[in-house]
Amino acid sequence: MDNANGFSIIELMFAMAVLTFGMLAAASLQYSTTRNNTHGNIYTQANMLAKTQLEYLKNLDINSDELVPSSDPYSDTTLIDENGQPGGIYNRSWTITQLGTQSRRITVTVEWTRLGQTRQVIVSTNTRGSGV
Repeated sequence: MDNANGFSIIELMFAMAVLTFGMLAAASLQYSTTRNNTHGNIYTQANMLAKTQLEYLKNLDINSDELVPSSDPYSDTTLIDENGQPGGIYNRSWTITQLGTQSRRITVTVEWTRLGQTRQVIVSTNTRGSGV
């Protein structure tokens, strides 16, 4: 009787196939996690840009020139980065709508294009000025 030690070529190929599928699954998981983390980061930055502008406008006096209702939206003059500085991917605009003699609706939109898709975050609030 012949005592064969080791693995046959079939067993070795099967083990290599299982290892390959496992590594491909791990690589796919890593890619998906990185992509989703990047998307989440961009959405968070856009949301913070919108909220920062909203809070700035909300804290102005209701009779301020910056809270004058207009049918045309106001906007930053250039694309901005996550800190609100020129040179990023975000386009921020806002509209002021009259709600009464002493109240306004402020709507801020932050929009960006990435990988051929345009996305946006919109936040809105009603204000009486001075943080109210």
